[in-house]
Amino acid sequence: MVRNKIDKHIKRILTPVLKEFGFTSVNSRNYYTLHNDCIWVFNIYHVGKYYSELSGWPAQSLNATVGIYFDFIPPEWDEVDRYEKFPKYYDCQLQMELSSQLDAKTKVHQFDREKENVWWFNSDGNNIEDVIDDIRNSFITTGLPWLKKYSNIESAFEKIEGEMNSYHKFYKAKFFAKHLNQWDKYEKYNHLFKVEANKFGE
Repeated sequence: MVRNKIDKHIKRILTPVLKEFGFTSVNSRNYYTLHNDCIWVFNIYHVGKYYSELSGWPAQSLNATVGIYFDFIPPEWDEVDRYEKFPKYYDCQLQMELSSQLDAKTKVHQFDREKENVWWFNSDGNNIEDVIDDIRNSFITTGLPWLKKYSNIESAFEKIEGEMNSYHKFYKAKFFAKHLNQWDKYEKYNHLFKVEANKFGE
């Protein structure tokens, strides 16, 4: 099966690099590491049959993401996932999709397949090693510097303040401000959050 081949290549090519930077593997798709005041999350997931049919990508094709979870921010909703050992990618307050760095000539089959945040596989799986090798390189050159930069709480807060105004932004920002003892900003974002929450009847 192509999936089994993918797992083997992930373990051989990608996992050793992740372990070098302290990541523990939960399985061949999910990794995390404790880092100062936060948790780093690395996740790989298949695009799946439904999205494959919509996009033309083979269902085994992959996305790779990194995220940073700050535990001084309470979960926005009471969910079972928060009781697990480590946060999922979608729990992270900061998130980034990694991008393929493969030569464009290896990706042009359908226009939609040139989307940079998907690594697609040939149906016979003959490009698996190249794909996993590229995911590893993308993590080293893009993901790791991003994780290091935004593990700094001040830098993370600045990034969040630059996000589009929303319920989620204000929720995160008020707890960052509180954690940093920036009380003027805490009052500002707490007020904005309450205004947004009222729109949703909360």
